[in-house]
Parts: sequence; structure tokens; C-alpha cells
Amino acid sequence: MSFRQLNVPSLGRTLSNVMACPSSAEPESHEPGLEAYRELGNCIHVHGEGGETHSRQAVGQWLKRHGRRSDFFLCCQICHEGWDPVAQRSVDRFAPEAVAADVAGDLSLIRTEYLDLVYVANAPGRPIEPVIEAIAGEIAAGRVRAFGARNWGPEHLRAAHACARRLGAPGLGAIVTTELALPVANCPLWPQDIPFAQLEPIVRELGLAVLAHADPFNLGEHLFADNHSPVHRRWQQRWDSPANRELARRVRALAAARGLTPVELNLAWLFQRSFPVVALVGLPDLLTHRRVHLERASQHLADEPFPSS
Repeated sequence: MSFRQLNVPSLGRTLSNVMACPSSAEPESHEPGLEAYRELGNCIHVHGEGGETHSRQAVGQWLKRHGRRSDFFLCCQICHEGWDPVAQRSVDRFAPEAVAADVAGDLSLIRTEYLDLVYVANAPGRPIEPVIEAIAGEIAAGRVRAFGARNWGPEHLRAAHACARRLGAPGLGAIVTTELALPVANCPLWPQDIPFAQLEPIVRELGLAVLAHADPFNLGEHLFADNHSPVHRRWQQRWDSPANRELARRVRALAAARGLTPVELNLAWLFQRSFPVVALVGLPDLLTHRRVHLERASQHLADEPFPSS
């Protein structure tokens, strides 16, 4: 069973509704995970968290070996903050120079001539136009095809879209979020993460795609699991509430009626939003039983309403 294909007008592509994410922490999962994903989907998110390069190199080598670069949509984060080991502090890289350096670096590591989508996280409180202009230049040169953002508020998103259009580039194509889920979180995953309720109006206004991190802790998956494995205290704090416990009860009843597990129905809710949603899923998950849940949820189509949170 493959993941369902989704028309994404803002990116001009048809994408599978699950995007594979090589794990920075588990390099041994790159090859078997990519092989598992090979016939399931067509989009890959490469990040290089903490400055690591092995995930991007592995993806590039795998694509070259199979001769399938044109079949896969590649998404990369650029301008990620750096780290000064001497001063022991983060380094702000929200700058045009970082756009050029990161795009060039990713092209080299992946051994490709273009990136399908780049996105920038955490816009600081200063002008965004120089960075958008640099991205527009990369698009004009053919090295990048579309751009998106993560943790930009509605006004920043609207301004970035308008700026790109003025420069003759495609407008904003997507946002990346950790905050799209059926249960209601008590707090964001990270302090700077913007609640999706604040972003949904601009997503609809601009017709954006939503790339939603769909790890179990992002979706409150333990609320719907049948086992009672220990849950990290942080995830309990994020998701534990009377409202979510009641939601889980209703999801269990509805899932049984639809022939799904509660975990699958929780995932299916993500896939059936009225705007395009692509779930970002770690490659290691495709090597576990969670792959079955993802496949079944990805293909689930129903006219019946989902329970509201």
C-alpha cells in the first residue's frame, strides 16, 4: 500500500501525503528507511540538525544510485541558527549570505542541481526583505523552486508572500509546523512554536500547503494508544487534560465503527484537513509497526465528521 497522492497547487506538484525525514540521530536507519519509503511516497525532508551532514549525503547517494532524483521532491531548511562553541551561544543566521551558503551546501551534499523547497525558521524582529530577495535570486537561478517558512506569524507570512511576488518569484508555498493535531496542546512543543489556530486563517488566505511534523509526541499519540508504555513527562504536560481524555474516549468509539485503530483515526484527522497537509515522518517510523498505521490512515477517506477537540 502506498501513501495517498495529494495535489498541492501552491507547490505545483502532486505529493504523497507522508514526507520521509531521515533521522539526524539514527544514521543506521537511512538506507533501510529510504528503501522502505521507495514505493510508498515521493517527498523527502532533509534538515541536518545540529550541523550534521550524513543525512543529506545519504539521501543524495541513494537518489543517485537509483536514478530517481526527478521523481522525488526535496525539502530543506536553510538559515538555521548556528552555535559558537567558544562563546557558548547561538548564532543568528537570518541573512542573505546564509541563504546562499546553505543552498550551495545542500546542493553539494545531496549532489543535485536544484532543491524543490527551502524554508526559513524563526523570523527575527528585523526586515525580512533581504532574505526573501536572496531566496528569489536562488529561484531565478534555478537552484530553488519554491520557498516556505516555519514559526513566522501571519503578518510575516503575508509580507514574505507579497515581497516575493513583487520580485517576480513565486509566492510563499508552504508553512512547516509542529502544532497541527486533533487534541489541543497545553503548550507548544517549543516556546517559539506558534499555535496553528493563529496560522490557519493565513494558510487559507494564501492557499498554502502545511508540512506538519507528525511524530507521536507531536500528535499526542499516547492518548490513543492501546498499550500503557511510560510516557515522557514533557509529553504528559503537553497533552494531558480532561478535554483530551474525553476526546480520546470518543475517538476510540468512532475508530471501532470505522474499522481503524484509535491511533490511525488520529492520524487520519491530520490527512483530511480542507487544506493540503503533508505529514513529516521520521524514516525510523517506517521500520516499525507505525508504518501500517500511517498507510491505513493515509488512505482513509470518509464523509463522516471527525470528533472535535
